[in-house]
Formats: sequence, structure tokens, C-alpha cells
Amino acid sequence: MKKILHVAETIKGGVATVIRTISAPPEGEAQNYELVYLIPFDQKKELHGIDEQQIRTFDRTKRNVRSLLRFAWQLGRLILKEKPDVVHLHSTFSGVIGRVVCVLLRPWRSPKIVYCPHAFSFLMESSPAKQKVYSLIERLLQKVTDVIICVSQYELDKAARFGIDRRRMTLIYNGIPYKNEAPKTADNAPIHLLFVGRLDYQKGFDVLLKGFAGVQRTDLRLTVVGSAVNEDTVDCPVMAGVEYVPWVTPAEVNALYLAADVLIVPSRWEGFAMVPLEGMAMGLPVIASDCTSLPELVTHGVTGYIFPTGDHQALTNLLVKIQKPGLLALGTQGRDKVRERFSSTLMIRQTYDVYSAPSY
Repeated sequence: MKKILHVAETIKGGVATVIRTISAPPEGEAQNYELVYLIPFDQKKELHGIDEQQIRTFDRTKRNVRSLLRFAWQLGRLILKEKPDVVHLHSTFSGVIGRVVCVLLRPWRSPKIVYCPHAFSFLMESSPAKQKVYSLIERLLQKVTDVIICVSQYELDKAARFGIDRRRMTLIYNGIPYKNEAPKTADNAPIHLLFVGRLDYQKGFDVLLKGFAGVQRTDLRLTVVGSAVNEDTVDCPVMAGVEYVPWVTPAEVNALYLAADVLIVPSRWEGFAMVPLEGMAMGLPVIASDCTSLPELVTHGVTGYIFPTGDHQALTNLLVKIQKPGLLALGTQGRDKVRERFSSTLMIRQTYDVYSAPSY
């Protein structure tokens, strides 16, 4: 039996969805794997459906030195105690700290290291100097990494240009289970816009509010689901037609997808976002920025609409024109695309093939 240790410094949002998805081994192979998880204590509910006895936690107040040290300490203890065959590190902070911990423990334990950045730090909107530092760290740490999972072709190609060895990288698109919901139908109700995610700079929450504020229509409603994670405070101004909802359960999110007419994803950078996949699987068209990997999922005029990253006026211009019949047609195309290219079955199979493959 192979033991897999999933490690994340924070799992709010799409990372939790990815971990939950790949927590189910390929059909008929469950007896071959034992899974253990290290996540923040206050985010345990994000792994609903997973046996709590498999979940280990650390105290995380926010992203500060104390929390990161607690994370590193607990990870080291777990590797020595659980003796995992594979350590799967999720996101960049886990990737940096986790790989350093694994190197320090090599005299005693040497698990296979699988790292999925869910968007490299050097893909973020930042200064050239910061990008150089981030890429230098990644280039150094790749030498102790067996496999780097990239979740989009954009991410893989961009990482290669920053000096990451293509031989260490593999492309595995995020995937979701098949949804068998009844097709949406047009009606005369207001057009319901939906945003689901962290209210952080990365996700373009400010772009969304500015874009919506510029629309002079009374038949649009916007529901914002989520909260800030990586930023201390985010202004959620009272606006006509806007409703703010805190993090909700997946079942409640599905209900919101069904009630909505279009999903808006105004991110500034992404690895490969789960939210548009989830929405498209439920028959929702997506209005997305053209950042990083999103054009690999959303095709302009086919499964939704694309606008320039950070351009709130371009978003306004799209919202001025949308009508329900056209949105329904785009949603149907999006549902078909997800079924064909982004299934959870394929994602799971490819991930477990990585676990079983010989080390680099």
C-alpha cells in the first residue's frame, strides 16, 4: 500500500476542491492507497466528506512567520511519524516550505516529492525584481522535486521560459465530476450574475465591482460568494443589486450555480481555476479575463466572453450587451466542453499515475 500525504498551507477556494477530487483513487484501486492530510485547523470543513481521522492540522492565524513555522514543524513531525511514500505539496508557500523540510529530513526519510503550485508565484502581477526572486527560488527547489504538476499549458510554457526543466513538469488539467442537471430555460426574471471565490486582489474582485457599477441596467443582479483570505480587509460596499454571501457549502454553491445566468471570473492570474469549471458543468456561461490559463477554458463567443485582464470598462461593455437567450446557448456549449476535456476521472487517473511512476 502506498501512503500519500497531501500538504497545504491554506486550502480556501479551488485548492480544497482539487484535494477533495483526487482523494478518491481510480476505480478499483482504493485498497492500494492510504491518504493523510495536513491543513490549517480552521479550514477542516473544506475537506468535508473525508474521514477526520486522516486529517492532521496546524494553527494558522494568517500568513505570518509564526503560522508558517508551525506549519513547517508539524509537517516535519508528520513525515517522520507517518512515513509517507509521496508528499504532495499544494500551492507555492507549501511548495517552498515543504520542500525545504523534506530536504532537511532526508537523512531519515526520503519520500517522493510531488508539487503543484496552482499558479507559480512568478505568474503573479508583480515587479520584475520579485518575479526574478520567485523564479530563482523555484529553479533551486526544482532540483529536489520529483514531479511538478502544472494545471494549464500556459503555466507549463511560462515556467519553462523562467527556467523550470520541462522534464520535471507534467500537465494535468483540473477536472470535475459529470453533472446531470436539467438545462436552463429563458424567462423574464432579472439576469443573475455570480462571483465565487476569494475576495483578494488576485481574483479581481475590485474589477468586478467597478465593472458592475458602470452598467446602467436595472435588470442585473450580482451575488458575491466568498471572503478575503490573503488580505486583511476588503471593502464590500453597499451597492444596488449586489448581495454578499460568505463561504457556503458545495451543495449551496451548486444551488447558486443553478439559480444564476452567468458566472464572472475577473482574475488577474490563475493556475487553472475550478470555479469556471464548476459553473460550466452546471450550464453556466462564463465571462472571464484573458489572464494566464482562462482562455484555455473559456472561448470567446462560444462558451462565454473574454475581456482584457484588469479592464473594468471592458467588463462593463460586456454586461451592457448580455441577454438571456444568448447566455443559454453559450452555457450549453460550455457544459459540452467540460464533459469532453475536463473530467475528474481523467484528472484522478493522471495524478495517481504520477504517484506510481519512477522518481526523477
